[in-house]
Amino acid sequence: MAQGLDVGTMNILSSRQEGDETVFVQQRNSFVEIDYSDMADQMLSRSDVLHIRKDDKVYIVGDDALNFANIFNEETRRPMQAGILSSDEKSAIPMIKLITEQVVGQPQSPEELLFFSVPADPIDEDVSTLYHQKTIESLLGSMGYQPEPINEGMAVIYSELADHNFTGLGISFGAGMTNVCLSYYAVPVMKFSIARGGDWIDEKSAQATGTPVDKVTSVKEDDFALDFETDVGGVEGALSIYYDNLLDYVIQNVIKEVDDEDVEEDLDVPVVVTGGTASPDGFEELFAERLNEANVPFSISGVRRAENPMYSVAQGALVAARSEEQRAMAERQSGETTPEASE
Repeated sequence: MAQGLDVGTMNILSSRQEGDETVFVQQRNSFVEIDYSDMADQMLSRSDVLHIRKDDKVYIVGDDALNFANIFNEETRRPMQAGILSSDEKSAIPMIKLITEQVVGQPQSPEELLFFSVPADPIDEDVSTLYHQKTIESLLGSMGYQPEPINEGMAVIYSELADHNFTGLGISFGAGMTNVCLSYYAVPVMKFSIARGGDWIDEKSAQATGTPVDKVTSVKEDDFALDFETDVGGVEGALSIYYDNLLDYVIQNVIKEVDDEDVEEDLDVPVVVTGGTASPDGFEELFAERLNEANVPFSISGVRRAENPMYSVAQGALVAARSEEQRAMAERQSGETTPEASE
């Protein structure tokens, strides 16, 4: 049974089809380090808190990391930064391996197909995503999976635009990056990423208000809405300002890339936005407003947000994986059919 995986800077999510339902498993892609003690080790071992011990340190991993960080007034650490594995974090690979194992579990069949999301190279930073892609591919292979990379923006197209023949502009607003893909009948016409996302918003808002980044993240994830009714000066006011700035920046780069790629101007496409950063109420309306104000060199038939922004990339990776699985199965069955058997 094929599986999809969204390898995000903030969260790692898997998707698998079970009967008529798609089942998602999610863990926060972060950890926090605390000093080891016998009492702490005993309490953690009796709980469901995901953790590992190394020398005189204990690492709280996944969803519980943010809670422990707030309690102990510590900053969470990330295996990934700006959409790819962090070169500054020595524990990045073992931590992301532990989190990924919790999310995908063991393969249900030998060489189970697993499509995992990878970002495009950013156009505004001199960064290559190749090392990140190959490392994740190796980790998944060591777990017994047959891993296949899928561009994150294209995964959005597979997830959200089947009713438009996989034609349209898909934008995934993640924590580390924003990924953009323009597709025409499931063929990518343009794909790129921008090295700004939810983390950039959090960091700029934290700097502006003198608030710890993890606290800003908690405020953003706790019923924050882009209604611009919040008084200027607080965390929510700063979040609104930097959200607005990010959307303008993304649209400017979409226009630039369309011009550079010489995309046909007579296209009339839907736009779908997704990703954890696109979750606040009012995001869809604000993005549509900014697009209408901009001089986008093609026609937009509508703007909508994915029904489940957090799960969209994982869902699209699953759609691609199941399609490939069915294609390979049909190919095998065709090869097994002999001329005598078909007569």
